[in-house]
Parts: sequence; C-alpha cells; structure tokens
Amino acid sequence: MRVGFVVYGPLDQVNGGYIYDRLVVEQLRELGDEVTVISLEPGARDVPELRTGALDVLVADALCFRDLPTIFRLAPAGLRRVLLIHHLTAWEHPPGAVRAELLALEGAVLAAADACVATSGATADRLHVEGLARRVSVAEPGADRLPRSATGGQEPSGALLRLLYVGNILRRKRVLELCATFAGLPASNAELLLVGAELEVDYAAEVRDLIASTGEAARIRSLGALPAAGVAEQLALADALVLPSELEGYGMVLSEALWSGVPVIAARVGAAEQLVALTGAGLLFDPRDAAGLGATLTAFVADASLRVRLRRAAWRAAERLPRWRDTALALRAAFGS
Repeated sequence: MRVGFVVYGPLDQVNGGYIYDRLVVEQLRELGDEVTVISLEPGARDVPELRTGALDVLVADALCFRDLPTIFRLAPAGLRRVLLIHHLTAWEHPPGAVRAELLALEGAVLAAADACVATSGATADRLHVEGLARRVSVAEPGADRLPRSATGGQEPSGALLRLLYVGNILRRKRVLELCATFAGLPASNAELLLVGAELEVDYAAEVRDLIASTGEAARIRSLGALPAAGVAEQLALADALVLPSELEGYGMVLSEALWSGVPVIAARVGAAEQLVALTGAGLLFDPRDAAGLGATLTAFVADASLRVRLRRAAWRAAERLPRWRDTALALRAAFGS
C-alpha cells in the first residue's frame, strides 16, 4: 500500500513516540508498503502529498493534533485516515481550562479519523472510558529494538547495585522524585544512573540542584542522551530499570529492559501492570502513593533472593514480548483493504 506517515519535524528524534514511529515505518517498508514520511512544522496547512492522489492511507501521529483537523479535511475521497495515539497531550495537564481546551482539540481529531490505533491497551481503555473514542485498536510496541546481552539473567559481577533510569528528563517522568527517594535510601551499596535528554531545561536544573544538595553526586550520575547502542550497554550492566512516571502511553523502555533480561521497578501506569503480570519480572507501586517508590526500591535493594527471582523471570520474558514486525502488522490491520 502507499502510506503517508505524518509527524512533526524529523523522524529521527529521540523519544519513545518517535522511536515507535520510526521502527513502524521501517517494518511497513519491509512488509512491502511504500511509505512517505510527511514531516510537518506546527501550523502547516499545505500537504502536497494529499493533492497528488498518490496515497492509499494517511497515518498521523496524534502529537500533530493542532493541525490534523485541516489535514484530514483536505484528504481526498477514499484516502483512509488513521490516527496513531501514544497518549493525549491533555492528560499531561491537571483538570482545568488548559486540559479542557486540549481535550476539545484532540477530541475533534479523534472524531475525524476513520480509524484510531493506540500504542497500549491502557491508552485504548482510557479513551473508551472517557468517551473520546468508541473503537480503538491496539498496536503495542515491539521489544526487540536492542540486542540481548550475553550476560542477561546471570549474577551481577559488580559490588554496587546499579539502578537505571532511561527516559528524557521531563516533569511527568518524576525524575526529581526518583533522585530524592534514592538519596534517602538506607543503603550505600547502590547507585542510580540517569539516561536521557534534558528536554525541559528548568526541570533538568531542578534535578541537578537536588542531586548536588543531597551530597550524593557520586551515587547519582547523569549520562545524558545515549544512542541505542549506549542504552543497550547500560541495560547490560543494570540490576533494574526504574520508571517512576505519572503518565506513560506504554513505557517502551520497560519491555526493552525485559527483553534485555533486566527486571523493572515501575509506577502502575501505561503498560507496566500488564508487562509485570505477563512476565513476573518486576515490582510496581502506585504513583499517587508518596511512599510507594521508596518502599519498593528499599525492598529490591535489601532482598537478594527477590533480585535473583526477578532477574531470572526477566531473562525468560523475551519469548512473551511482541516484536516490531507484530506492531507493524497490528497497525496495518487498520488500513483496510
């Protein structure tokens, strides 16, 4: 099929949504589809590809919601419009005028699409519960982007327990709370490594200031943004992946950690609960429980037998996790015939 794939800016941006989009595009091409990436700038109104009649399907990342009503309206008759939803931008805001305005804009795009595809069952369920979409299919991300470590599932060789956070430094990821909680742990045999780009500059400064104020700069270290090979290298050295976010569409790094044989410690958002139930390779806490993260980290650091059990379960998890080809096939099912 001839597919147009709409995103803001270049497709090689480093965050979960763009990684998802990029890998799906690669897989669609391997399946034989002709995919044209349409990189918009915010405020775009003219999409030449729509005027030529050269497309069968238009897949649009819901991140472009401000411009999609116009783009969908310009779509020629017969062009199927598929909306791909990681999570809604409105959900990043507390109840109030801003959230209501964003929900109205995003709701209009949902209503205009011929098909809606969410990247997790949790997102699809929430869209249904909130009455924003009646029928939403799911195309979960694959787990097989990174190579599996040859040492996965084995006893760690280092004296320190290595807790790893992978994700951009954003307020909704609760990196500040993670660092503060880790600094207060009654254990000196652990370190916390942060991997991710500082996309919210003011928030990143808060994180750096907090680390300095705790006197734990030797145990809490930021490695910045890393390419895929660097992330794989850090996962191979990690004892656990920690993701304390208050909102995730899916939380791709969780399945990538499990694929790499690394157990996860995560807030019960996105696909975390589903993945832990499926694999038995993680610990969960309620993101609304102020003490939950600390209690969970303490349990992991203090209990060697628990760590062994989780590590072995993580190494066995790969056989149960989807591959990126599965993701592309699930999305392709929304294209129709």
